[in-house]
Amino acid sequence: MSFLRRAFGTEERSAPPGYGEPGQGKWQTGMVWQPYGGAGSWSVEQAMRLSAVYACLRILSEAVSTLPLDTFIRLGGNPQPYRPRPPYLSFQPPMGSRITYLSQVMLSMLTDGNAFVATPRNNLGTPLNLIVLDPLKVQVHGLGSNATYTVDDFSSEVFDQFDILHIPGMMMPGQNRGVSPIRAARDVIDGASKAQDYGRAMLGNMGVPPAVISMPAGTGNDPQAEQARARRVAETWAETHGGTSNAGKVGILTGGATLSTIAISPEDGQWLDSKRFGVSEICRFYGVPPHLAADASNSTSWGSGLAEQNSAFGAFSLRPWVERIEDGHSRLLSTDGMPDVYLKLNLDALLRPDTQERWATHALTVAWRLRTPNECRKDEDLPPIPGGDEFVNESPPALLPAAKPKTPVK
Repeated sequence: MSFLRRAFGTEERSAPPGYGEPGQGKWQTGMVWQPYGGAGSWSVEQAMRLSAVYACLRILSEAVSTLPLDTFIRLGGNPQPYRPRPPYLSFQPPMGSRITYLSQVMLSMLTDGNAFVATPRNNLGTPLNLIVLDPLKVQVHGLGSNATYTVDDFSSEVFDQFDILHIPGMMMPGQNRGVSPIRAARDVIDGASKAQDYGRAMLGNMGVPPAVISMPAGTGNDPQAEQARARRVAETWAETHGGTSNAGKVGILTGGATLSTIAISPEDGQWLDSKRFGVSEICRFYGVPPHLAADASNSTSWGSGLAEQNSAFGAFSLRPWVERIEDGHSRLLSTDGMPDVYLKLNLDALLRPDTQERWATHALTVAWRLRTPNECRKDEDLPPIPGGDEFVNESPPALLPAAKPKTPVK
C-alpha cells in the first residue's frame, strides 16, 4: 500500500457485510448506509418505550423468573430431589437472588435471542458464581462444541464453554447465535413507534380548533382593529359558553357572524387503528396472547376459562423458554461432574387450576395412590400430618364404577 494512501486514509476498504441489501440496514440523509447491528436499528431501551414490547418482556420474564427452581437426580430411572443443591444454584446469600438471575437470563434471550452466563470456577472446576453478561458485548466464534467466546471488556482473552454458558433462543441452521426477537420485529416496532410519534405530535401540536366563528369583513382598513374585534368576540363567546356552568346554553351570534365546527379527518384518526395493529403484531412475535398485554379489542381464541388460557399460555409460550433454561443449566451441571443431575423449573406452579378443581385433583391422586396426602398438602403450603407420607388406600379404586345388577323382569 502506498505512503499517500496511508497518510490520507484513502486505503481501499471492503464494503461491510450486508451493505445496501434490503433488511440489512437503511439509507440515511446524504446516502449514508446505517447497518442494523446488535438488536437491530432499535436498541432495547428504545423498543421498551412501546407499551406492547414492555408488556411482553414483563409478562414472559416475570412468569419464568418466579417459578420454583430445584435440582433432581435420576436414580434407577426415577427422579429424586438432589440434596444439597450446588451452591451456585441454591441462590442463598452471598449468592444473588433467583428471581433477579432468571429475569436477566430471560430478558437477554427475549431481546438479543441469546443469554451468556459467566461461570468462574475454582481449581477443582466447580462454578463459584453465575454472572449474566451483556449479550451485545459477547462474540461467538465457531460452531457446536468448538465454539469459543470473546467479551469486549476482556478482548485479549478467549473463553470456552467451561467459562461461559450460552443459552440461545431460536437458532437458524449453520448459525452460532440465536435470532434476536427485537431485530426480527424491527419493521413492526418501527411502524408502531411511528404511529405513537404521530399521535403524540397530533395531540401535542394540534392546530385545528373545535370550531370557527366567521365574521364579515369590517369597513375600515385597520388590521389591528380587525384583530381586536375578533379577539373581543372570541373572549365573549368563551366567557358566555365556556365552563361546565354554561354547558347547554344557546349561542347567539350577531353582526352576520356564523359558527362552523371542525372535526378531525378520518385519515388523522387512523393512527388509533395503527396502534392496535402494532400491539397485536408485537404480541405475535413474542407468542403472548394480546389479552395478557391488556389488549381486549378482540376476543381471545385461547379458551373461555382462565385455567384454559393459562394452560395454553404455558404450553405454547412459556414452556419452550423454560426448557431452554433447564437444558442449559443441566449441561452446566454435567460439566461440574454431575451428568445425572438436572435443573427443573416447576411450571405447574404457574398453571395451577382454580380451588375446586385443584382439590378434586388432590383427592383423585391420593385415591389412586399416585401421591401421598403430605405431597398434596405441600402443594397447598400446609404442614405435614402424621402418617401422611403413606398411601391411604391399600388398593386403588376401580377406574369405572361397578355395573349395577340388572333387575330381573317379572
